[in-house]
Amino acid sequence: MQTTTQGLELSVAILMDDLASAKEIAAALRQHNIFAHLYQSLDEFWVATNIQIPDLSIVDVTKMSQGSIQFRNHPKVLDQTLTYAFFSKESTKILLQSTQGLNPIGFLHNDSSLNSQIMSLMTRRINEMRFAKEKAELETRIQRIQSRSQRLISERSDAEEFRAHFDFMRTLCAEIENDSTRQDFTRSLLSKLEKWEAIEGYGVFELNQNGQKLISPEISKKKYHPFPSLWLGQVNEHGIEPFALEMATQVANDLFDLEPVMIRIYSGAANPDLLLYVSFKEERMVNFPWEVFETMLSSSLRKLKLYQQMPHYSSQFLPMWEALDNMDRLQKSGVDSDLRIIALSLIPLTEVAKKRPNNKFFWSSFFNDFFLQLSGRLDKSTKLSLFGPWQVVFFIPRENVEVETQMLQNFIRQFGYWKFFEDNSQVLSEDMMPSLKLIPASSSHYLRIFEKEFQELGVKEEEKRLMTMARKDLKRLSI
Repeated sequence: MQTTTQGLELSVAILMDDLASAKEIAAALRQHNIFAHLYQSLDEFWVATNIQIPDLSIVDVTKMSQGSIQFRNHPKVLDQTLTYAFFSKESTKILLQSTQGLNPIGFLHNDSSLNSQIMSLMTRRINEMRFAKEKAELETRIQRIQSRSQRLISERSDAEEFRAHFDFMRTLCAEIENDSTRQDFTRSLLSKLEKWEAIEGYGVFELNQNGQKLISPEISKKKYHPFPSLWLGQVNEHGIEPFALEMATQVANDLFDLEPVMIRIYSGAANPDLLLYVSFKEERMVNFPWEVFETMLSSSLRKLKLYQQMPHYSSQFLPMWEALDNMDRLQKSGVDSDLRIIALSLIPLTEVAKKRPNNKFFWSSFFNDFFLQLSGRLDKSTKLSLFGPWQVVFFIPRENVEVETQMLQNFIRQFGYWKFFEDNSQVLSEDMMPSLKLIPASSSHYLRIFEKEFQELGVKEEEKRLMTMARKDLKRLSI
């Protein structure tokens, strides 16, 4: 059985003059990195605990009185602010009757199970302290919310002000949801905040791909406060955990002139996925219903996540060999072909990932996010095919080619490639931008273009292997 202080620093006082027993108790406590202070006289303990109350006192039943001083009459015992347990041995357990009428947290008996007794006692005390801390934090938060609500009610002239706020938030969230089908949620949110005149500044924290770091999007906007990345020291598996939230808030408070409002945005996990900090100078914004705004933004993010989890036009995806066959069929149609072919090259990104093997690139997360976002933007009539991690080929109806190409250009320019590196700070200066190219309808011509890209990058071995694979696929198709 093991116990942990759960981040709490416990102070323990031992009142006894039996040094051998005191050493046993102190040794058991040290196993849990808890160091106790020993008092051998009741009057010394009396004075010390009046000055500073320990988190736990272990009192030998032989020390219940000293002259006219009685333990039960200690002011901190009378007002029940002192937490204590009684210790006895076989020879002193008869003195336990002197503890009647008191309210100890437990009793310790000096036998072979003393270490386990102490462990159980400490676990109970740690849990009490943790619950007390959580209760105090909740009460503080409730008081803050109640205070803000009362201020909102007292200062608001009538219900129309709230209705105006609500209508504004509903419209804003609807626009964010709509924009999120064409770019990621965070960028959509920040774009709207930039245009919100009442907002003076804003910043956002989100987890990186492995959940070990808080990062801030790399964008350039007038009101945006980019936050420094924060290494958390442990994985956050279910959103941004409370300790990480506290770290983020400290950083945000330091970077804003006025203390910002923190908005937790959830997508379904127990903890928030995004932390948004907003500052304002307009007095009327004090009455803005931030908690309602937080709920509405969380709802919008959940809708987006559900939308992304839905299958989007799986029939649009073509196997590589079918794509090559399509190219040759379109070649026979010549200028009368009703499709145009666009190649999107991811080679700049793969080269950056390849030359930095110690900075892990999360391939699965990247491609999942990339295609989830892309599938919500493509027209249903557009087909696409993936050629390994290097290229995506699009077959676009002739009448849609201009609109789809513009959409693709905007998409690849706005997508946050840097987020998928374990240490994004190492690659921010790298050129990872994919390129778009209109290609003629011919599998052999396309493969030559594919080959040329690798030649330009000097990737000879990749070139040979890829071309060998492509020729084998073409030979197999021709049989």
